[in-house]
Amino acid sequence: MQKFSWDDLKVVVAVGEYGNLSRASDALAMNHSTLFRRLGAIESALGISLFLRRRTQYVPTVAGAELISLGHRIDDDVTAVMQNITEEIRGFSGEIRITTSDALLNDYLNPLIASFASSNPQISFQVSIGNEAMNLFDGGADVAFRATSGAPEHLSGRKVGTAVWAVYGLSRQWKDKAVTLECLKEQRWASFSHSMSKLKAFSWIENTIPAQNIVFRGDSVLSVASALSSGIGIGLLPCMHGDQARGLVQISPVLNDISEELWFLAHPDVRKSAKIREFMNHCIQYITENRSRISGIAP
Repeated sequence: MQKFSWDDLKVVVAVGEYGNLSRASDALAMNHSTLFRRLGAIESALGISLFLRRRTQYVPTVAGAELISLGHRIDDDVTAVMQNITEEIRGFSGEIRITTSDALLNDYLNPLIASFASSNPQISFQVSIGNEAMNLFDGGADVAFRATSGAPEHLSGRKVGTAVWAVYGLSRQWKDKAVTLECLKEQRWASFSHSMSKLKAFSWIENTIPAQNIVFRGDSVLSVASALSSGIGIGLLPCMHGDQARGLVQISPVLNDISEELWFLAHPDVRKSAKIREFMNHCIQYITENRSRISGIAP
């Protein structure tokens, strides 16, 4: 085992990929008979058979398949490290794919992207908007920025803050008015559609506000904010959005029991990318330095 080397692993991978010694020897620039002896020596040293010999094909055994898989992982890791080293020397380049909600893009991400892009002009961004959970395992995005009650265990993430919520209404109707929660319950309300039922705000409204008083439902924070700005009714908004919305005013205390944590999430393998790490670190630093201005709430 101590004599097993990276060159030995490359032999096993090549034979496994090509399925016979002729093509594998060509790929390795090695004589056919030399490869035959080399593979035999590797199996003898390990004390196990790595391939089943068929008339025209070498079929990996369980042990052979595990070594082939190991070789692929090592090759991927080496490629990623070399790419990261190159990027750090020459500057970051390529595309970063982000999934988030419309409100988080508007309130947080656009200024973050702009500040990062100014010092990394070779980076481009592709942003997809959706309130449903994005499975980062399917390769649809590199990074997710979400308001959630907790990060999934299988993802690598950083909590960067908390989104607190309150009731908002038209400033011209509610500014400087002292109102109780019981009074607010009797008003006309704009709420969220069932596609956003995972929001604590959705559940709070469903459990607190009479159904007949809910006169509008939207499938995003921005759609509800637009309804409030149009005078359709009052409703719950994240303070980071409601405090910046023209024509709206906060008319209730912050409802701490419906707050949501803000997370940057990525698949652990994606976090190996130097540009993804750099972008996420930049975002965390930017939010820390500009928390008051971005959210409208004092740190």
